Amino acid sequence: MSDAPKAVFLSYAREDTDAARRIAEALRGFGVEVWFDQAELRGGDAWDAKIKKQIRECALFIPIISATTQARDEGYFRREWKLAVDRMQDMGGNRAFIVPVVIDDTKEAGADVPEEFMRYQWTRLAGGAPTPQFVEQIKRLLESPRKPPAPAAAATAAAPVAAQPAAASRLPLVLGAIALIAVGVAVFSFLRPAAKETVPANPAAAAKPAPAAPQASDKSIAVLPFENRSEDKSNAYFADGIHEDILTNLAHIAELRVVSRTSVMEYRGTTKKVRQIGQELGVAWLLEGSVQRAGNKVRVTGQLINARTDQHVWAQSYDRDLTDIFTIQTALAQEIARALSAALSPEEKNLLERRPTTNPAAYELLLKARQIDRNGNDTREELLAQEALLKQATEMDPDFAEAWARLSAAHTLMRFNNMDLTPARLDQARAAIETAQRLAPDHPEVLIGLGSYYYYGLRDYPRALEQFGRIARQWPNHYYGHFLTGLVQRRQGRWLESLASLRRASALDPASPEQARNLMVSLRAMRRYDDAIAEQARRVRLLPESLRESFELARLHFMARGSTREGDELLAGPIAARAKAAEAAGYRKHWATLKGDLATAARLEREAPGEWGEVIGNNVGAPWRAAVLLAAQGDLAAARARVEAVPAELRARLVNEPENIALWNNLALTESLLGHKGEALAAARQSLEIVPESRDSLVGTTGRWALAVALAWTGDKEAACRELGRLLAEPSVVNVHEIRSAPWLFPLKGYPAFEALLTDPKNNQPLF
Repeated sequence: MSDAPKAVFLSYAREDTDAARRIAEALRGFGVEVWFDQAELRGGDAWDAKIKKQIRECALFIPIISATTQARDEGYFRREWKLAVDRMQDMGGNRAFIVPVVIDDTKEAGADVPEEFMRYQWTRLAGGAPTPQFVEQIKRLLESPRKPPAPAAAATAAAPVAAQPAAASRLPLVLGAIALIAVGVAVFSFLRPAAKETVPANPAAAAKPAPAAPQASDKSIAVLPFENRSEDKSNAYFADGIHEDILTNLAHIAELRVVSRTSVMEYRGTTKKVRQIGQELGVAWLLEGSVQRAGNKVRVTGQLINARTDQHVWAQSYDRDLTDIFTIQTALAQEIARALSAALSPEEKNLLERRPTTNPAAYELLLKARQIDRNGNDTREELLAQEALLKQATEMDPDFAEAWARLSAAHTLMRFNNMDLTPARLDQARAAIETAQRLAPDHPEVLIGLGSYYYYGLRDYPRALEQFGRIARQWPNHYYGHFLTGLVQRRQGRWLESLASLRRASALDPASPEQARNLMVSLRAMRRYDDAIAEQARRVRLLPESLRESFELARLHFMARGSTREGDELLAGPIAARAKAAEAAGYRKHWATLKGDLATAARLEREAPGEWGEVIGNNVGAPWRAAVLLAAQGDLAAARARVEAVPAELRARLVNEPENIALWNNLALTESLLGHKGEALAAARQSLEIVPESRDSLVGTTGRWALAVALAWTGDKEAACRELGRLLAEPSVVNVHEIRSAPWLFPLKGYPAFEALLTDPKNNQPLF
């Protein structure tokens, strides 16, 4: 079968479809062909013949084992298992073919599987969440299908394989200064639009040794957070900036797998052992270091550690002038590549040799701007602060390409987040990126800045994808190109392609809350609520004190099944008690509204007016929400008095921001509550004209939602239900449990067409 296609066959029980889909999407995101019948056991001779043919021709067979397969004595998946075992009889003894995967705590001992399965190493992926190590293992087996060591060798199965010490004796002492790499080309952190795929393995049965985790690549490294040893603790931004630059420079080397910054930050100040960290991150090497700043002098220490053996390959301390950081960066990057046996392409070599700036003060301003970006939420104040720092940096060094690219990004995010939609803001973004292009047209930071200008500034998705695709092709082992590609594909309505791209990015950036957030947003819109809950739960684990994130998780349970238990317990518990009083009141009001407890919501509105428990820069809809609470309780006059002045305020803003669809949507909602049907429908249709669903599949539906609500409050119930039906047939903001109990569509309650939408089971089932 040397000419067999390099495809993977997934065999699973019908009840485990979601887990199988997660595995399939992760593998496909890395270019692996997966045979996964999503039609779920259709039956028939043709289908049966197709399955048999695929099992005969696949390169790897992955049986998914679970409590479900244990409980089912019969099932088509057992026939597939038998066919795979039968095929093994014709294979050589060293050929790897069957790769059992367990998705829950099912034990190997006593598992109801073919005896042949017990001869192979089992992989545990809780809930079917693929880890980067699992994906690497599958790709490695497809490239070289030799059987991995059997787990019978109990003395060595769980122990990491010792790596060669990377020819440490041949490394010049300059390698000790690896921690000084600071090229200033930190490409992949400055746009934070929004998952951790890594799931700890469950212990194997006591009667058998734990299966070894897939061996990390010899060219994999994690750079742990650098310790700030400066007496002036305000220099923490400088240590973090050096750390980020090291990560970025290593990520430029395509042959290396470098763990992302977000995934290593949880290890700041950790007491975990080196081997444990290496196993959790799936790397063979760790770099530790510290930075001490005193005026224009800097001391950087670094040590390279073999994560498998805990062997310290080298440890050095270097004292330099601040300007010397850039003079040694090329040699250091090349030495670390040589230590890990990674070849540099001419393009990579040229990139590493490029000096970002000749002005240390401008570089420090850039580091401060990056720190705001890393630690913030892209609020108006934060973006304006970044803008001021980056403008100052470009004034100090007009040839500083990265500063120009980041300045353009700050401008475009102000526009994209509806903070400033004036033509002047877009002109500033264009001027900044054009300057960056003139200075360094092939620089990764400039490619991302240009793609972001097309995406966030112009919504020109094809041209944005062209730039992000270049990043993904040149640096395939870094998450950012795949991440941005996934965001654009989602806007284009290419939901499954987007999901694969986002999962690939997540596998490369496994501890990022932003990755989890974006995956959750996509899965929620697709109504794959169980998957969305898993992603949001991961985000909550990463941000355990955030009331907002825990509220989002509770809300997903409500959207999935109408369950109110999770939200009730959250808002009565310690996280809400520790939150700021206004924030907690806002979330309690929001929750009461979603549940339809309008009296409680109205009381909380009186106690905390305008607070709705959301971090939204321009929550222009707060007055309308408060008014709807009054209208739904029968006091329409008070409701209209509450928003009587709002339309004039919105129209005044629209003079300078004519493309702000948030303003148009809220104008439609407000005018409809006031009974101004013509004005309301015109505003909603203007929103749809500016950003139709065909132009933006994610945000375009908000205009249709505003149209549906406006129709409901102005008396055209049948038309409102038609619009809701369209929204429920595509990924959107609409959920049947929320529109059933919340007051936003109060005039439709009891209307037959509306009730039919709520009771139709397909309207809360997954769309894909």
